[in-house]
Amino acid sequence: MAFDKHIAALAIGTFCLGAAELGIVPVLADIARDLHVTIPQAGLYVSAYAAGVCGGIIGLLLFGRDANIKINLLIAACLILCGNLGASFAQSDIEMLGARFVSGMPHGIFFALGAVACERLADPGKASRDVTLMVLGQTSANFLGVPLGAWLGFAFSWRFIFIGIASLAVVLIFALCFWLPSLPVKKQPLPREIEPLKHAWPWIILGGVALGSGGFYAYYSYADPIMETITHLPAEEMTLVMIVAGGAMFFGNLASAPLTKRFSDEALVAFGQALIVIATLCALFFSANKYPAVFFLALAAFGYYFLAGPMQALIIQGTKDAKIIIAALGQVAYNGANAIGAWLGGEAIKVSDSSISCAIPAGVLGFASAVLFVSIFFYSRKRANQRTGR
Repeated sequence: MAFDKHIAALAIGTFCLGAAELGIVPVLADIARDLHVTIPQAGLYVSAYAAGVCGGIIGLLLFGRDANIKINLLIAACLILCGNLGASFAQSDIEMLGARFVSGMPHGIFFALGAVACERLADPGKASRDVTLMVLGQTSANFLGVPLGAWLGFAFSWRFIFIGIASLAVVLIFALCFWLPSLPVKKQPLPREIEPLKHAWPWIILGGVALGSGGFYAYYSYADPIMETITHLPAEEMTLVMIVAGGAMFFGNLASAPLTKRFSDEALVAFGQALIVIATLCALFFSANKYPAVFFLALAAFGYYFLAGPMQALIIQGTKDAKIIIAALGQVAYNGANAIGAWLGGEAIKVSDSSISCAIPAGVLGFASAVLFVSIFFYSRKRANQRTGR
């Protein structure tokens, strides 16, 4: 399978973002001690990143939607560098919150515009494959970058995690400069750009994205308490569990790339979502045992990243002049749903006083998303048959 240089450059960027987003989690307690804050206060560093994602998307829509895609991606790479360098030198709570907000700003911009760049530069019929390969950078970060960062943090200092990401951001800037061609955007009147938003189709896709993402994070956000209180897994084994889950994400992403040549995006997304539903519902009943608990956690992670590339491609499919706006809204759907899903999972735990109860809203949301994408698949096939006269 050919791996074009521009895809490699974009994958470096998604690796940086994946490491920046989740690399803080294993060392949160160390950061809290060094900055003299409580664990709940340190948890706001995760929230600040998510807030930065939304802030970056708003900035893109207000000021950058008509700019050259390459220029916007280079700006995003500079924000990755500045945000993580700032986090590595932060000496106070306010400084860290600001640095994490800046770190999050490029996240949605990079994924949205990266998907558009892949679609623009792809050979006919290979857009979904190229987007999936771009996302491979993020899954590689989950599989390798986060565990490596945790080791660096525990062996030396948590600051080395952010220094490492900032150093890789420098490589990203050069890779984008030399490997990504100029991608000018034809400026369009705003009414024409938002024309597709007047139709139901993009909103149906975005709704399915939100339901599926919310369902996954309602369950996956509470992997640690599930393993601790339900599975009774020793704390020292949790790092291995996260490596297994990260590996499942990586191979899920890798598995779907060649399948994009044989199956439609709708079919691949529906299949991945069905895997998540099966995993969350089985976890509800079998998480008391170590191996089934780890297996179903990994299966959910596999399914979520199996559908990641095809989902990104499906979001911008057929949106014509609104690709950047729709791609940006897709990132809002992803990240907003992640927060809402985690909240719903937490509410279920509060009501039942059992951490595995988070799998209930996860299963409900996931099932709704799976049904929606199965319906989209059959609808798309019917439309295709009508056009060919079958």
